[in-house]
Order: sequence, then structure tokens, then C-alpha cells
Amino acid sequence: MKITTPSNNILNNVLQQQQKLAQQEASGKRITSAADDAAGLQISNRLNSAINGQQQGQRNIADGVAFARVYEQAVQGVSDNVNEIERLAIAAGNGIYSDADKQALQSEANGYLANIQQGLTTEFAGKKLFEDTALSFNAGNSNLQLQTQDLGAALNSQNLFSIDLTQPQTLTAVRAVAEQLNALQTEVGASINAFDSASRAVSGQQVATSEARSRIADLDYAKASSERAANNILSQSSVNVAMQARVSSEQALSLLS
Repeated sequence: MKITTPSNNILNNVLQQQQKLAQQEASGKRITSAADDAAGLQISNRLNSAINGQQQGQRNIADGVAFARVYEQAVQGVSDNVNEIERLAIAAGNGIYSDADKQALQSEANGYLANIQQGLTTEFAGKKLFEDTALSFNAGNSNLQLQTQDLGAALNSQNLFSIDLTQPQTLTAVRAVAEQLNALQTEVGASINAFDSASRAVSGQQVATSEARSRIADLDYAKASSERAANNILSQSSVNVAMQARVSSEQALSLLS
């Protein structure tokens, strides 16, 4: 004859709870299956998807910033050479210089022009910097645009590569090119600032989303440890009660036999 006591049911429940706590502590998660919290699991999965998208968005923005900085530095290199050509154009207006002196200035200017042409071939990750195109970088919830320019074509249209320092209008043309480069750098700088701002925003969103996900899915170890300790006490008490109940049952059976 089998006698079932309330202590047996309590002990079974305690053991099941202990097993669940052990799984949670091992994984660090409050929700280890849909049975733990079906709605919470669904929300947690949705937040995980959002976090993954935000992380990829940050990587995209970082690539955009890197490209923009290399682009800006390449423009700066062109600008530096144009500034040197401007200096030579001013020097060519010195009345005491002979034709040979001016030819030497022209040769030096040709060297700077060669530097510019070399700089216009700069690439980033195999992509040419100086093309007329709009690069799009997905930030997760938005797209950031970086406009690049075919600077070689622009400089050719202003006859920069065929300048003659002996001509008086050369200085005016070179200064016009310098102003154009300054304007381009300003645009690129504004784009870099926009990318940095977007990166901070996405980072803040990711932190907030991660915190929300953690509150739903992650285990509160302090609470779990307290529950485990309480269950250990209850388990031991249930075992003692079960043993006493078993002894009493055996005594009762012996009297009936």
C-alpha cells in the first residue's frame, strides 16, 4: 500500500524549482524557454534584433567616418599643393626675376601639379575617392549620405593643369581653385560631424535597448541566490517531514497487519 503525503508534493515542487534555478544560473538568463515567460521571450527576441541592427549601423557609420576623413585629408593634400602654386604665382610677379628665374618657378609649380594629379588617384578600400557620387551608409533607422566630387574634372575645367606663371591672370585662377577647395573641405567637415552625431545617437539607443532587454531576459543573481537558499531549506525540511511520514506509515501498517 502506497501512502502519498503533502510533503512529497512539496518536495517535488522544490526540486523542480531548484532545477529551474540551476538552469538560469548556468545560462545567466531569467528566461531559458518560452515556458518561463512567453511574452517576455517574444519581447526579448525583438529587442535582440534591434540591438543587432544598431550594432551593424554603428559599424556602417564608422566606415563612413573613416572614408570621409580619408577623403578630407586627400582634399587637404590638394589644397596644400595649390597654396604652394599660389605662392609661386605671386613670386612670378617679382620684377627683378629674369625669364630663367620664372622658368624655374614654373618647373617647381609643375612638380606641385604632378603631386595633385597623383593625389587624385587616392582610393579607400578599393574605392576611388574623387568621383561624382553619393555614398549611402545605413545607420539602422536612417541613411547617411556623403557626397564626393570628381575633383580632377573640376580642376581641369579651371585649367589648373595648364597654368602659366608668366601670365598675370594665373594668380586669380589659382585663388579661385583654392576657394573651391576650402568650400569642399567645409562640406566634408559638416558630413563628418553629422556622422559622429549619428554614431553617438545610435550608441545611446543601443545602450538603452540593451538595458531594456537585460531587465526582461537576464537573471537577477542576488534574487536567484536567495531563492536557491530558501529552496534548500525547504527541500531539507520536506525530506525530514517525508522521512517522518514514512516511519509513521510503516508503523501504522505494522499495526494493521
